[in-house]
Amino acid sequence: MREDRFTGKVAFITGAAQGMGYQLALDMAREGAKLVISDVDQAQLVQAKAGIEKLGASVLALPCDVSSRRQVEEAIDATVKEFGRLDILVNNAGLLKAAVIEDTSDELINKTLDINIKGVLYAIRAVTPLMKQQQYGRIINVASIAGKNGDNSTTFAYGASKGAVISLTRSVARQLGPFGVTCNAIAPHAVMTKMMEYWDDKKKETIANLIPVRRLGTVEDMSHLMMFLASDESGFINGETININGGYYMD
Repeated sequence: MREDRFTGKVAFITGAAQGMGYQLALDMAREGAKLVISDVDQAQLVQAKAGIEKLGASVLALPCDVSSRRQVEEAIDATVKEFGRLDILVNNAGLLKAAVIEDTSDELINKTLDINIKGVLYAIRAVTPLMKQQQYGRIINVASIAGKNGDNSTTFAYGASKGAVISLTRSVARQLGPFGVTCNAIAPHAVMTKMMEYWDDKKKETIANLIPVRRLGTVEDMSHLMMFLASDESGFINGETININGGYYMD
């Protein structure tokens, strides 16, 4: 791992106040990136900003609900105003709720799709003109194993939303590739973040025993892969959704 992979680069990360997004922001800061972190949790966002600044990195913290087109576009505009460019977009914000099909309300369906699909679409659309002009960009979307294999423990809208993320990743990769912009996704499973609090210890142990490497995923695991996809080292990878689940699901 080089310490200067992101020197001179500006990265915008959604859902970055905690979990995978925050870990990624810390790791990219250590390698020279200028960071823009966004989240709906303003209190946690303040703490995240302070943590990144301790590393000596330039960081802009922007409260943003990705389901709002206006807020997404304003956040992208603020990024460009602050740093003059935007090189890396990481669509990490997401919503996951446990619910059986018959108990999934209209409200939960709409909120899941608004955050997990529309939020990604809004952000990509907002950065496209800039990245085309720069003739450079890296877009990383956080999908899920549920988008490939379905799921039996979350609302059925979640798997559908992540399947859409996988499809749109390919569409964006085809359309923006000629402009020096790549778009890839990661498909995690069993990563212990706040989103997974509904798993009790027994379920965690059961799932870990089903994974060939016999452990659950960490935010560091996810960050390492996203760092690679955000770097120039991944320039010939485009339109891929990479499994990162310890071998639980292979395709």
